Amino acid sequence: MRIFYHPAERLSEIESRRDVLGVVAYGAAEPGRAWCGQAPYLGVALSPHGAPVCEVITGGMVKRGARHDVRYAHDGEWLFAAIAVDASGAIEAAAILAYERLLQVAGEEGYGCLIRAWQYFPAIHGVEEGLERYRQFNRGRHHALGSHLARGGIRPAATCIGTHAGHLTVYMLARRAPGVAIENPRQVAAYQYPKTYGPRPPDFVRAMKVVSEGQQWLWISGTAAIVGHESCAAGNMEAQMREAFANLDLVVASADLGEDRRVVATKVYVRGAGPLPALPGPWACAPVLVLTGDICRSELLIEIEAVVTAGV
Repeated sequence: MRIFYHPAERLSEIESRRDVLGVVAYGAAEPGRAWCGQAPYLGVALSPHGAPVCEVITGGMVKRGARHDVRYAHDGEWLFAAIAVDASGAIEAAAILAYERLLQVAGEEGYGCLIRAWQYFPAIHGVEEGLERYRQFNRGRHHALGSHLARGGIRPAATCIGTHAGHLTVYMLARRAPGVAIENPRQVAAYQYPKTYGPRPPDFVRAMKVVSEGQQWLWISGTAAIVGHESCAAGNMEAQMREAFANLDLVVASADLGEDRRVVATKVYVRGAGPLPALPGPWACAPVLVLTGDICRSELLIEIEAVVTAGV
């Protein structure tokens, strides 16, 4: 497997490849396009800091399919699946529909172990029927994941960001074999948050660790300036970055990857399009994609996710 960022204007270079599991476009999505060669193609209404770019996830030789409004590709070990659902109405119902259909397809294809999920939708802080849309989304996701968790499934690592337009877009990676959930001792597990954050907690783990073809992979969830369960340094970008990277460092340490670990991709979501302070240490050495979007808590200015690899 590999994950990399590719200029959108050179997407034709990707189309002939048979090892691409999924392509996610930021800044220059092509309306109506569903596939890039064998891979599902989807656009997300988040603006990159710079030229339009595509996130590309590759695996082995893939087979593609589509049903239940889900487009997917798999290579015998990994499955990439994506769905877009109208988010102009009740986001809770949209979340239930998206997750139930993704879980159905993943199970039917034999990839019942969720590893990583991304979800993006507009007006994340809007209030409908007295409840913030992000909290409504969490309630819908919680409902849809109920049977998966009851069967012994594990919550995936995840990111949830607000967009400026578009549908509820959810895409995920799943495998035939489960990963190992990693939590951060500096933070309360998100799925154990108190009810002050909504009627249902956000159902994700801080990171998911898997071993694939002799290599360890750590998929780190969107990580922000949260200690315990409380936000830190409201309104202060530099201080929030320090707290977020302290959390990222501790998640990596908790995963026990060994000394040869390497950050292979970092994605940074920022509220607004202003300049971004420098990333520290090894996090700055990997390819970095910076996107403008709304963080799930209105007082937070930045959220960071990453992929880290190491030998076995």
